Amino acid sequence: MSKFYTTHAALYDAAFDWDDRDKVVAIAGLSRLASGRVLEPMCGSGRLAAAFAAEGFETIGVDSSRAMLDLAQARFARLGLDGEWLEADVRHFDLDQACDLAVCPINSLAHLPTREAMLAHLETTARNLYSGASYWIQLDLKQPADVGGAETWDFDYRGETVQIEWSCGDYRDGFETHVTRYRFPDGRIEEERDTMKVWSFAEWTALLARTSFTLACAYTGHSFAPLPCDESLNGAHVFWQQLIKLR
Repeated sequence: MSKFYTTHAALYDAAFDWDDRDKVVAIAGLSRLASGRVLEPMCGSGRLAAAFAAEGFETIGVDSSRAMLDLAQARFARLGLDGEWLEADVRHFDLDQACDLAVCPINSLAHLPTREAMLAHLETTARNLYSGASYWIQLDLKQPADVGGAETWDFDYRGETVQIEWSCGDYRDGFETHVTRYRFPDGRIEEERDTMKVWSFAEWTALLARTSFTLACAYTGHSFAPLPCDESLNGAHVFWQQLIKLR
């Protein structure tokens, strides 16, 4: 996890503060759930969890950053929502009650640095889900030749318009470097660099075969149009994978 995620939690939160209600409706519908208990590993400031809670789901968010969990609790209080929070490593935690659904968006899982770390996380998540439950994740799959990309957008932060510049590159030994710059109106720049694990379709499905999960379906990030679950997923950007716990 980036140090920036904790030291500049409010700025990070503002940069990704968008409306997730449509995503929640789609995920719940495709999971055939109208109610239940939703787990969000790496929940951050609780943006997605809040959207589930607003739809009547029980939610529990797990994160290792106390600063982010404080923002999540404040968000829920501001919206009049109830939620549970657990400060823990997403590779090793146990809940008092299993969940009907889990969700982890926007490539957060690429912060896990090794196959062993990812395997530990998937085993832990499966242990805290009911059999047949879905785990919805956004984890880009790519070959080294697919590494790259850049995006720019503006967001409001404490009454100011801040520009964010994100770029991805510098692939080396199975990892890529993400560089994010936050440009403030007064010319100040805050920069963070993250080293992210790169997974190909073949590597990812081979790892899943060692877990209780199977890759059941894949969907585009916004419209949830179906995608083929094959090598063509290499290079797809911020799409959804629906993993199903088989046992």
